[in-house]
Amino acid sequence: MEKQIELYKIAAAYLHGFKKSKLKILMKRTGGINSIFEESYSNLHLNTGLAISTLQKMKRENALKNARLNNEFNSSHRIRSLFFKDDAYPYQLKECKDGPIQLNMIGDTCLNNKRIISVVGTRKCSSNSEQIIDQLIYSLRGLDILVVSGLASGIDTLVHRYCLKHCVPTCAVLGHGLNMIYPTGNRSLAKEIITSGGALISEFHFNQKPNKYTFPQRNRIIAGMAGVTIVVESPLKGGAMITAELANSYSREVMAFPNAVVKNGLGGCNQLIKTNAAHMITSPEDLFDLMNWKMNTQEQKISQNIILSREEEGIIKTIKKHNEIHIDKIFESSKLQPSVIQALLMQLELKNYIFNSSGLLYSSRL
Repeated sequence: MEKQIELYKIAAAYLHGFKKSKLKILMKRTGGINSIFEESYSNLHLNTGLAISTLQKMKRENALKNARLNNEFNSSHRIRSLFFKDDAYPYQLKECKDGPIQLNMIGDTCLNNKRIISVVGTRKCSSNSEQIIDQLIYSLRGLDILVVSGLASGIDTLVHRYCLKHCVPTCAVLGHGLNMIYPTGNRSLAKEIITSGGALISEFHFNQKPNKYTFPQRNRIIAGMAGVTIVVESPLKGGAMITAELANSYSREVMAFPNAVVKNGLGGCNQLIKTNAAHMITSPEDLFDLMNWKMNTQEQKISQNIILSREEEGIIKTIKKHNEIHIDKIFESSKLQPSVIQALLMQLELKNYIFNSSGLLYSSRL
């Protein structure tokens, strides 16, 4: 009987037209998941008030067929199925009305860590983003934080790689079934995530291929699992911006790294900050302050890393050589265009790393 109930839990995800919120009501009115699949449509109609024609559209037999196939695949690949009522299902995702009915998970990590952050961004990231991610993830070492991302090219890949490098637990949420890895170039990375104690999760049937709908759909899991979503770099439109919007809709915190120079249309982070859709993050300490996470002395020491791009580091280095330096001298000492330098100076002022004493004179606060 227990195995049959587990099969019903998997099948519930394949009921046509029944999302989690509607399924909850159905389960409450019928007495449980087994009644949905075992009772006649007439009895379900009497217990729920739903029209028989609506109930027939659930396509129970098709759902059970898909569940059996998925269950066979899961059993042969050591994949766990997490129903939204199960204790192992991410508790923060349970709070989301549009959260998935069930998740398929391969790996051993706990999805109910008290500290979970999502780190996302564009597939076509700039060179600065790698340094930002490296320093951010490095600062999370030993702090019992689970980092969630999407295993996509670009920012996601860098996030997972630096989590592995710095021994920070990580979980990849896939936009397809677990019988494949996309992009294919991340197969070895996916394997490393699992062997390091992390996890891959997907709400999709094991043979679901990725498409333009599945990736936005999985973004709600990335946003819903975490207490805070951090956007490293993004264009004005894209998956990371969708994830930030979803996180806000779930009343979760959103943070974004400001981009000093908007190149290749990567102005999404600045837009999030400008419209108060995200808090600005310039150091790991900003994250801990926002989330009100307590840190011991060692954690505080780690979190005080300042996250700067290579260009920003160059500007800071030039300014620190003088008590005050005129902007023209900064122009002369740099190979960057004056317009780029001006944008960098403005960004460093926002981060409170430098101050402008008289319009054209700059000094360091570091």
